[in-house]
Amino acid sequence: MAWPVRYRLVGLLAGGSMINYADRVNISVAAPVMMLALGWDEARFGLIFSAFLIGYTLLQIPGGMLADRWNTCRVLAVACIGFSVFTALTPLGALAFGLMLAIRFSVGLFEAVCFPSYAALASRWFPRHEYGRALTVSLSGAQLGQALAYPVTTWIVLSFSWPAVFYFNAALGGVWLLAWLLFATNSPAEHPRISHAERQEIEANLAERPQAGGSLRAVLRSPQVLWLSFGYLCMVYGLWMVILWLPTYLVHARGFSMQAMGWLGMLPTVAGFVGAISGGTLSDVLLRRGFSKRFARARAPALCTLLGVPMIVAAALVPWAAVSVVCLTLYMYLASLGGGACWAVPLELDAKQTGTISGVMNGAGNFAGIFGPMSAGFLVAATGDWSLPFLVIAGVLLIAALVLYFLVVPKPIERPERVAELAEQGGQG
Repeated sequence: MAWPVRYRLVGLLAGGSMINYADRVNISVAAPVMMLALGWDEARFGLIFSAFLIGYTLLQIPGGMLADRWNTCRVLAVACIGFSVFTALTPLGALAFGLMLAIRFSVGLFEAVCFPSYAALASRWFPRHEYGRALTVSLSGAQLGQALAYPVTTWIVLSFSWPAVFYFNAALGGVWLLAWLLFATNSPAEHPRISHAERQEIEANLAERPQAGGSLRAVLRSPQVLWLSFGYLCMVYGLWMVILWLPTYLVHARGFSMQAMGWLGMLPTVAGFVGAISGGTLSDVLLRRGFSKRFARARAPALCTLLGVPMIVAAALVPWAAVSVVCLTLYMYLASLGGGACWAVPLELDAKQTGTISGVMNGAGNFAGIFGPMSAGFLVAATGDWSLPFLVIAGVLLIAALVLYFLVVPKPIERPERVAELAEQGGQG
């Protein structure tokens, strides 16, 4: 019996997020070799990593708004074309440092559109009780792509050259684009191969969508959105720093060879993959079993996130390289669990603006990510102490857990028309 169309769509989205993340972390895996070839130090590569994140952050909110208002499938297709082209152009950045910054900035711009678009598309394709798991499985391809990027990128660099890495990833983007154009549609009603029963099941159980259209101003003024975004900001600060600096850390600070790094670097990223899926699944299971939305979507993940704080501290301070890798693996699992659950909250705030709210949240998270890799590069270049960036992560992650537990309240945003309606009813009473 064939899988339902919506499950196959999740598989395609997960494949897209794998390529998406491989395109953004391939440069970090190749960084130790590129530093030697180009003569650029950690401080410069910190700026290169942050250039990507600046572009990635700037287009998060506009990308989410595009996904809510336009054909989301086409938005994702254009994004894939853009980041694949600029990935292929990355080796040209060796000609000048400024050119490298501009190319990585452009990769970030096009990739920014993707995850808010995933959220918007999932809100139309999945029943509410499946949404958290479906979206986090779609997004979890990011960690799987990163995990596979370690050995594959290392093999390509050692067997061919570092520029070959970027040509290979760009070609993968082209293959995914063809599959996407042939299979995906903007809603179940438009898909030619969906059964009547599956379409009815989806449409009968979608999250309630307000009749009136929302506004970006209402989203940005909502305390629920702002606290969610701040908590996610604190959570992603550390995740981005580990994602981009882990290969260099394992080679330069812990003494692993490039080949060993290629395999050991998979462990934290695979743990992040499992954690992201666990976060969405845990949230959906708790919701189905009668727990409150606040506990299922925010408080339970916050408690799990809190357990990641001692793990990242231990990773920085233990003298044994192998134990440090184990602690980093546990940290990535726990922090990704909380981060995965956060992606289910925008649906509860406003199903019609899921892409926009997800863009605000992810934009905030990656705003912190701009400074995480950059500050780590300058800290290490100035002091030679790799423990300092990890201790900063621990403090910021603690703030994330507290905000998620005490301040994030997943209830619908009050729209201006709803407030006016309630005031009128109160006056009549």
